[in-house]
Amino acid sequence: MQPCLLLVLALLGTASASHPAPDSPEVDEAALEVPEEDARCPLQSETRAFSVANPLGASTFRYVIITRCQNFHNAQHICARCYRGRLASIHSYSRNSLLQRQARLSTNRGQVWIGAITQPVGRNVRCWWTDQSRWNYSYWLQGYPLRSHLYCTSLCTNNGRWRSVGCQVRLPFICEY
Repeated sequence: MQPCLLLVLALLGTASASHPAPDSPEVDEAALEVPEEDARCPLQSETRAFSVANPLGASTFRYVIITRCQNFHNAQHICARCYRGRLASIHSYSRNSLLQRQARLSTNRGQVWIGAITQPVGRNVRCWWTDQSRWNYSYWLQGYPLRSHLYCTSLCTNNGRWRSVGCQVRLPFICEY
């Protein structure tokens, strides 16, 4: 065989051996790693930025919708590295409606990531925001959140309702910074 073909075959063998099996506990850790092609910050053509004045004070909430689909953990990483922010947390119906409308204008996908995670605890579900803010509002679609295992949360761009989605699914996302 030619040396180039041997090198390709060797690399293919190494690549497939390095991926954990789907049931392996390392899968969650691997999902936190950002592949090199996804590590770049979004191009301006892949984003829509907007600001919202805080009615209670002088601060302004800034958001950016990224249309390049990422899994939940990569989306968090991009929010932190590229915008010094985090996936959006939502604490009111009016903010939920605003983000839903902006996301619908920005992407042709039906869902976008927001910064909520759910996990079953006995017969209940524990919900939390990745930015550690207080869980004081939710807008779940009927039948959600799912109770079978840990899920990440998406905002539906059609009706504004939230859904439990596997964290490995690739969706557009909303960063808050």
